[in-house]
Order: sequence, then structure tokens, then C-alpha cells
Amino acid sequence: MKITMLWLICMCCLIAAPAVWGQAGNSPAKLGIPGYLDPHTGAFRPFPTIEDDAELPAATVFTGTVSVTLTITLKTTSLTNITCVADVVAFDASNTVVLEESNTVAGTGTGTTRTCKLTIPYAWSLTTQSTDNMQTSYSVLGNTGTTGLPQRTSSRSPLDTRKIPGNGVTTTLTAAVTL
Repeated sequence: MKITMLWLICMCCLIAAPAVWGQAGNSPAKLGIPGYLDPHTGAFRPFPTIEDDAELPAATVFTGTVSVTLTITLKTTSLTNITCVADVVAFDASNTVVLEESNTVAGTGTGTTRTCKLTIPYAWSLTTQSTDNMQTSYSVLGNTGTTGLPQRTSSRSPLDTRKIPGNGVTTTLTAAVTL
């Protein structure tokens, strides 16, 4: 009887132990590094730190256009539908804002050469334009009209990285792509 009682007490302790340990006070949350994950490159980009009592400069709207012309040479001759996507990403370093604009168009042309002309207007409210950068990337997708297969993709990120230009500037970029 004593062994049975001792065994019963031990089993109750074993069953209750995880519940008791689960009642431990929550430890303070560990703060990570604030930032964003660039979906094109998979690179993590941390936000710069700003003192809590620091005053941010006044924001100014900067406008412009990024024009991307892609010339596609088709090596996979069965591709009939060509789609192009271009992205422009800006990072306002002073207030940790990421701004992104994109455009998608269908390729034009026949035979083994296609062209995509993408125009991306932007209007970004920036506080540190003179030190901020913008990055332009593209993806070209090709498939057949009947089944969608085969599908080929070609991407480049970044195609271009530069300081954000002054108001009203058109940035013209070109690239040759092979699918």
C-alpha cells in the first residue's frame, strides 16, 4: 500500500511539473533588429537607429520617373507570352521608411526579339533625400499561350542603385535579357 501511494504521488508530481513550470513569469521580450527583408535578394537590411529625443527633419516630396527598357532575346522559341515587371525601392534613412513602386507590362514584338518599356512615376516624401538611395530591379517571365508551360524567368536585382535624384528627373535604364 505504501509503495502504491508513493508511486501515485510521484506520478502526480510528474504530471503537474510541466504545468507549474509553464506558470513561470514571462521574461521580457527580446528586441530584434528592426529592418526589412528585400524580397528580390533575400538580404536583410537593418534600419538605422534614431535617438528617441532627436528631431526629424521636415519631409519634402520628391517626384520623378524611372524608365526601364528591356530587350529580350528568346532562346526558348516556344515562349509566346512575355511579361515584364520593374520595381523601384527607396529607403528614407532618417525615419526608416521603405517606399516601393512597380509596373508590369506585356512584351511587344515578334520572332526571337521582344521589348518591354516600363515607366514608373514616383512621388516620395523624404526627409534625407541627399543621402537616400533608390534601387531598380526587373523580372521577365515567358510562357506558352496554351498551357502556360514551359515557363522561364530572368531577374536582376539590383539593375541599378543610385542616390535619389532631384525633382522632375527621369532616370533611363536599359538591359538585355535572354530567355
